Amino acid sequence: MIVNIPLSFEYRKTTAQWDQSSAHITGWARRTDGTVDGGALVAEITTRGLIHSVKFPRKRLPEGEWDSLWLMAYANADVERLLSVYEPLLLVPWGSVYADPQELKKHSQPADPWQLREEFLRLEPTPKSAIAFLNEWGRWNSEEFVEMTEIVKLQQAIRDAVTAEPDRWFASDYSLPMNWRRSPVYPFFEVLTDKIEVALRMSVTVDLLEKAEFKTCVRPDCGQPFKVASKHDKKFCSRACAHIEAVRRSRRTAISKRVK
Repeated sequence: MIVNIPLSFEYRKTTAQWDQSSAHITGWARRTDGTVDGGALVAEITTRGLIHSVKFPRKRLPEGEWDSLWLMAYANADVERLLSVYEPLLLVPWGSVYADPQELKKHSQPADPWQLREEFLRLEPTPKSAIAFLNEWGRWNSEEFVEMTEIVKLQQAIRDAVTAEPDRWFASDYSLPMNWRRSPVYPFFEVLTDKIEVALRMSVTVDLLEKAEFKTCVRPDCGQPFKVASKHDKKFCSRACAHIEAVRRSRRTAISKRVK
């Protein structure tokens, strides 16, 4: 049985300023009782001249390289020595975090998650471009930082999902962000978020559940996927791409006539 369940989905932009940094691993994280947390490390991040420590999940380490870290290093000094060559590129946000929905709405503005997704898919995979994008749209997720590799992986996962592999999307952790809330009014279930990552993932999941149709822009140097919004035979993702190709065709025609 397939049941259609209504859901409210709202994305809101908050103010966040992002900086580029890198992580220096200094040892194991510890639980509240003082025992070593084998699933996490402590990393030092320097931003705006300030050094602060953050919890760095062990699963973020490159797969296969330090799988046996627990056996190789128990003391913090040993961990720091073994991971001294590993300094991942991080993007770090500055700004207030609002856990309460009412406070969030008070200090944010509504935004279109589909426009967010369109700009995200056009994002160049460089720190400079990513920082400009994040400064425009707000916080990435609830973490204290985001790695460039995370951004690139999500870009590729979304492209794959909307162009060729929707089943793979639903089999992944991307498909269902854990930001559901109960609401006292209809439709009783809502996703209210200021997190870019959550909004991106939800927009894809909603479109795939609705069996939306996607095409790939035929402009050779674009190739961006876009959602088909009408029955018109649209070939380009935007008017800008259509205009560029029209200008190119006009120039090719003019050159061809001159050659003849």
